Amino acid sequence: MATLKLYDKPECPFCWKVRLALFELGIDAEIIDSQSPEHRDEWQALTPRKTVPVLVNGDIVIYESNVILEYLNDISGKLLPKSPAERVIPRLINKYSDGVIGAGLREVIFEKRGKTEHEWDLERIQSGVEQFEQALEYLSEQLGEKEFFGSAYSLPECALTARFGLAEAYGLKIPATYANLDAWFKRMKSRPSYLATAPQHLFAHHAP
Repeated sequence: MATLKLYDKPECPFCWKVRLALFELGIDAEIIDSQSPEHRDEWQALTPRKTVPVLVNGDIVIYESNVILEYLNDISGKLLPKSPAERVIPRLINKYSDGVIGAGLREVIFEKRGKTEHEWDLERIQSGVEQFEQALEYLSEQLGEKEFFGSAYSLPECALTARFGLAEAYGLKIPATYANLDAWFKRMKSRPSYLATAPQHLFAHHAP
């Protein structure tokens, strides 16, 4: 197999979930900082959206994070259950992470990032916190008492670990009401993949 390249931005949750998947699968990839001037034109020429992540494997170029995860599953057979029926919930939760969990979290991060505390719009932050916490009810129900959202570590673990990691870094905590989610996140943080892929520069400045 050709050496994989991942054009990456450390704090981007879409990139982080791909880094998690690569680590968990034991797939080596060259991680390239998309923000470096010497690489900007290179990766932007590969994607019509001019966004990261972008995964390159020889002649194969994939510029959408969920398609990247599906591709990594296809070449490894380890990110989704074998049964089509059992793949439905992990795929739905992966999308839920991007669209619903990400929506509230984005309000908080975009308001706090690069600003001092006295510059924050507290109403916007509170609205984002409320959206984030309300979105956890569905996840808590889907997880129940299971170790993983699917039958094993799969797409939701990649997606939600990145989202919850960013939430924690920006001061959002999982309410005690969702003790199963909090326990799940603690398990994900205890995995070697978490420290190996987390955006360390962010955590150094924002971790509570």
